[in-house]
Amino acid sequence: MATVPGPGTIVRDGFTINCVAGTPCDPNLIVSVSDLVNFRPAAPNRRMEPRGWSVVGLPTNFIAAATVHIRSGSLLGFPAEVRFTPIRFSWDFGDGQSLDTSSAGATWADQGLPEFSDTPTSHIFTASGGRSITVSVVYSAEYRFAGRDWRGVRGTLAVSTTPLSVVVAEARTVLVNRECTAGAAGPGC
Repeated sequence: MATVPGPGTIVRDGFTINCVAGTPCDPNLIVSVSDLVNFRPAAPNRRMEPRGWSVVGLPTNFIAAATVHIRSGSLLGFPAEVRFTPIRFSWDFGDGQSLDTSSAGATWADQGLPEFSDTPTSHIFTASGGRSITVSVVYSAEYRFAGRDWRGVRGTLAVSTTPLSVVVAEARTVLVNRECTAGAAGPGC
């Protein structure tokens, strides 16, 4: 006579395992970001072009660097690994404007663009002054116990950087006795 496995019982390859709900063997285990108290994703690196300054009315290029990474620790009382994947970048430009994007950005050179070109992560300041720019990276997470398959974590985590200090100034053009061909590495050439 065949018996039907009860709750918490797993039958796999002819073996019966009694699994306690909420433990690593529980196939219905749901892990939320609030359960990841022992795991902290890496803060993104951030930078800008030009470095530390901007010109009113011209694009300033912002770049965040965040990668997929794994942390080890204790999850629900058991040894586990958590894999963090960056999915969104939220920039606050310190002037009341912000940008929410899936792009981390790239340098002008990496994009094959001249300096002060518009990019998916650039911003144009409209007034001079000091600004404090921050970026938060939003991570999705997955977990696994004992090297088993990765399983999704419910929710996302946002990690902020320390601010970038930027001086925004106005620039005016003037006539000079040279051409950009003589100083092609200068700003705007």
